[in-house]
Amino acid sequence: MVQKLRQDKRIQFVLVIVLILVFVLAVIASQYGETGIEIVDGQRRVYTDGEHCAITLPDGWGWRPATWSATSPNGTIVGFSEQVYGRPENPEWEESAGAMIARNEARADATVEADEDTVRVDFGPAGGLSVLQRFDRIGCLLTFSGTGDNRAEEEAVWEEIIASLERTSPTGTPEEDLPWRTD
Repeated sequence: MVQKLRQDKRIQFVLVIVLILVFVLAVIASQYGETGIEIVDGQRRVYTDGEHCAITLPDGWGWRPATWSATSPNGTIVGFSEQVYGRPENPEWEESAGAMIARNEARADATVEADEDTVRVDFGPAGGLSVLQRFDRIGCLLTFSGTGDNRAEEEAVWEEIIASLERTSPTGTPEEDLPWRTD
């Protein structure tokens, strides 16, 4: 049997394919049941895809790691993403913020507020809310899709989530070298 395995390329090929398949299934199985929520100092933390931004999720809120979105018990869905800024590879903050402002200023149902590090778009009492926060060369975006009653019920929780937003990298950097920190 070993001699036949050494000589027959088709059997070798099939064996390699089977081993790759077993490896992939083992990796998938090892991740089964992972929520993507990390408990840090008793708080439920989630991170963006590139792990530059983090928020604290309230109890009862779920996390969908594949779509980087959170869900509330009342139906709010919160999209959570990041953007790296700086040429030549990425847009500058002013371009991203300006595009978000321009896209939403013309909407009758939207109120846009902006300063040098934040763009906040409120889509009214029956709509959602988007917040783009800049931390040096990283932008963190939260988009809340509230509709009707769940916005009124959850708006205070949305503000808590926004207040928990922070940049998580680079890590190990002394506080004095983190100019975007305001605490």
